[in-house]
Order: sequence, then C-alpha cells, then structure tokens
Amino acid sequence: MIIFSEHALLKLKQRGISKITVKGALYSPDYKFSSYSDRMVIYKKFDKLYLKVIYRMENGDTIVITQHWEKKPKLNKF
Repeated sequence: MIIFSEHALLKLKQRGISKITVKGALYSPDYKFSSYSDRMVIYKKFDKLYLKVIYRMENGDTIVITQHWEKKPKLNKF
C-alpha cells in the first residue's frame, strides 16, 4: 500500500502534483537509489522535468515523505 505522509500531502497541494503521478513514478522509476535513514529516492522523467520522490518502507507499505520537480536528477549516492 502507498501511504502519503502529512508533509507529502501538503506538498502535493502546494506543488500541484497528483497522487496518481507520484504512484506512477513509484511503479516505474527511471532511477532508484538508497538515501540516509533507510529512505529511498526515485526519479521519473515527465517531459522536460524529473519528479523526485523520497519514501521509506514500513511493514510492507510505501510511506511517501515528499516529492518535487527537478530539472535533472541528482544521482549522488549517500
């Protein structure tokens, strides 16, 4: 199950990003790597921008922490 944190829900509204867009990115990322504190980062390209989604796994669920648009992915690993 994909669960959006309160912060992620707030940022969805502020940034005009739909839950469906985030879910699509999670199901089919272009890039995926580990981050700090057991977090994962994915990037999915949409036209000229990349959607960056930060999430963590908890009890088999995907907890979305935040998401935002970037011009190009930052692929440096922690």
